Amino acid sequence: MARPARPVDPNSEQDLLVAAAQTFARDGYQAASLNEILEAAGWAKSSLYHYFDNKLGLHDHVVTVLRRRLGDGLTMPKLADLTATDFWPAMAEILDQLARAASEHPETRNLGLMYHRDDSADPDSALQKLRTDVADWLNRAVRRGLALGLVRRDIPADLVVELTIAVLGVLDRWALDRALNAPGGSDAGRLSLTLIQDLIAARGQDKTRSHDKAPRSR
Repeated sequence: MARPARPVDPNSEQDLLVAAAQTFARDGYQAASLNEILEAAGWAKSSLYHYFDNKLGLHDHVVTVLRRRLGDGLTMPKLADLTATDFWPAMAEILDQLARAASEHPETRNLGLMYHRDDSADPDSALQKLRTDVADWLNRAVRRGLALGLVRRDIPADLVVELTIAVLGVLDRWALDRALNAPGGSDAGRLSLTLIQDLIAARGQDKTRSHDKAPRSR
């Protein structure tokens, strides 16, 4: 694993961040050219190695910064505190917040492209940690829905989790390929939630509640 990055001069960091994110998103970690990144950013190679050990260090830095920019716009609910009334509204609120954060930070689209397309990153990379964290949270969210009686029980819980992760991945890739925040334009998050509910929600429940606002907590 690369050593932690040293603080980068904010006056020049954005140019490097954007150039690196675009290149990693387009070419993948292994194929991405450091020389191309540095040329696009106006950086010298000697300057790069002052802050990062190698390409992996830069890759981890890009993922960490873009993840933080998205995360700063999110207020995640405490899953254990969610009730049957506010579970689906809480999921809707997360999707709305993600859409707003992505709109405010369009450079984070590259993080989505890296997340879905790049299988060449190091297993210990920040990108793989992000994938693991997302899958773990979705697993816990689905199981909370099961405990509340909101998720169907006629198929195994593990399969419900895998279906949820897979379908959300397809929806997100579809949106990213079309330079949208998610399918459906401004109502993209709600459309994604509707499709997930149609797939995994317990039969007979009132899905209109997902359009209500959910309480916020950290």
